[in-house]
Formats: sequence, structure tokens, C-alpha cells
Amino acid sequence: MDSFDLELTIESGQTPTFTWEKTAPQRFRRIAGKDEVWMQDGRLECSPAFLKGARRLFRLQDNVPAIYSRISEGDAVLSEAVRQYAGLRLTESGPWESTVCFLVSQNNNIPRIKQIVRGLHVRPDGLNPASGGIMRPEKLVHADVSALKMGYREAFLKQTARLVAENGFSFERLRRRGLDEARDALMELPGVGPKVADCILLYGLGRTEAFPQDVWVKKAVATWYGVTKENNVKEFAAEKWGNNAGYAQQLLFCHAREQL
Repeated sequence: MDSFDLELTIESGQTPTFTWEKTAPQRFRRIAGKDEVWMQDGRLECSPAFLKGARRLFRLQDNVPAIYSRISEGDAVLSEAVRQYAGLRLTESGPWESTVCFLVSQNNNIPRIKQIVRGLHVRPDGLNPASGGIMRPEKLVHADVSALKMGYREAFLKQTARLVAENGFSFERLRRRGLDEARDALMELPGVGPKVADCILLYGLGRTEAFPQDVWVKKAVATWYGVTKENNVKEFAAEKWGNNAGYAQQLLFCHAREQL
């Protein structure tokens, strides 16, 4: 396997930042679950039942060195970012999990987000929290989650769950739509703006052409490339990095947090 820094990847603000917990250096367990991943002798290892899941989560089919070489060619900023963060990978956690995490993450801090996400996990017998993954939309619609004190985010989450569970909103159909059309569809969900929509597309649906713009990425593109307006940034990223814009975004996010 090419260079892989598990700790950097999971702690880089992608969906697993909120759904996995560190148990030792380069070793993580799914929040309130049994799945484990760790690095051993430079290789990614995982609990036996999670072999298929790990392949999808860490996009092991992607040729990351080739992608990084392509997007950093002639670009001093990304060349330096690749040098520092060569072990960083994109992740794909599934659309519902990513939607929940990024709706909860708005104007929130990571410890509090993790606490809420833990509370949204259910066991097969319905007790909460435990293993079994984040509460599915059809369960969340009827669940009393007021004890999690999500504030206005609870209404967004409940309304979104109802649209998915009862009103026929389909994440899977978005895989086949153009990026702008898929983003617009996601922004019809309560509380989902452009940034959250792009996070769902990138980290939930594997749309690597998506380019989420948080404060760090906006600052990075403005400082290093002189592009400021949101729509201009979107067009710039699409033209410069194409289907690998999501990889460029993740590198810029990590690089900006260290340098700006």
C-alpha cells in the first residue's frame, strides 16, 4: 500500500472524525461499536468483519500517489502540502452518516459533535447508545433525542429524517446526477447549505469532484490563489483539479490549519 497515515486521515475533519475514536497511536475504534482499524508495519489492518467496510471507507481503490502527483504538478502550494501530508486519504462513510454528522457540526465544536453523534447510535435492540450505527431516518423520526441538547439542529435533523424516511428523498439517485444538480437537491434538505451539501457529496457519496468550502479552505484559496467569491472558488476548483478537487480540498484544509 502507498503511504497511509491513519491518524491524519481520521482526524482531518472528514466524517470519521466524528464517528471513530482513537484508542492508541494509529489505532481507532468506531464510536460505540466493535469495528477497529490500525496500522501495523506500514499496512492498514482491521477487524475481520470490517474488511469490505474498510476498503470503502478509506477508498483503497484510489491511486493516491498518482492523484497527488497530478494535482500538484506546477503548483507550489499543493506540492508542499503533498510533501507534508502524503499519508492523507479521502474517506467515504455513506450519505446518511455524513448528513447527520455535518448537520450536527454546524456552529459546533468537535467534542460536542462527537457527544451528540454517540447519542445518535443505536443497538439492534433499540437501546441507546451502543453499537449498530447512527440511528436510521425511519427510527430518528420517532425518537426522543431532546436529551442530546442539539438546539436548532434537532429540528433540521428530524425534518431531514422525515424527508428521507417518508417523503422519498433518495441519496442514491444523487450518484447519477450532475454535481450542481445533486448539490441543489441536497440543499432542499432543512439546514443544508452549500458547504454541508458538498461535504455529503464528497464524504458520503464519494463524489471526489466536490469541493467543500469551510473557513480554512476559503482562506487558503483566497491567500494562495487569489480567488475569493464562493462561486468563483467552485469554478476555479473544477477547472484546476476536476474530478480530484476533493483531494485538493483536503490537502488545502490541512495545510491552511498549519500555515494560516
